[in-house]
Amino acid sequence: MLKLFSSHTLKSVSLFLFGLFLFGLFQAGCSYQPDDMPKIAPVSGVVTLDGQPLPEAEILFQPSSGRASTGMTDENGEYTLLFNRNTYGAKVDDHDVSIITYKQFDQELSKLTAKVTEGDNVINLELKSKPKTKTR
Repeated sequence: MLKLFSSHTLKSVSLFLFGLFLFGLFQAGCSYQPDDMPKIAPVSGVVTLDGQPLPEAEILFQPSSGRASTGMTDENGEYTLLFNRNTYGAKVDDHDVSIITYKQFDQELSKLTAKVTEGDNVINLELKSKPKTKTR
């Protein structure tokens, strides 16, 4: 009988195929997204208050329907939105934008809204301090 492969070669090929199978399972598990996942696009930008970067502010993009996306500004006022713990970005839609911080600014005057479109979105948010009221 003619022997085409040695037992060592067969073991090596079997281990390789098993490793490839495990890698495929791992990749499928890591890339799982629900069937009803909306279109998501990357969103980042800079938040400024009176022209200066606004650090440590929470950013909330709320679409007309569905899950909101959130982010935090760093010391340079830069943020990147997170849709869920595995997905960066926000739903492709019109959004109401909220910024939560300890600093005072007039959010009513800012009328914060944003439109997230397919592709990369850089949305810079410029805020103004509340005017100081005179006290007697």
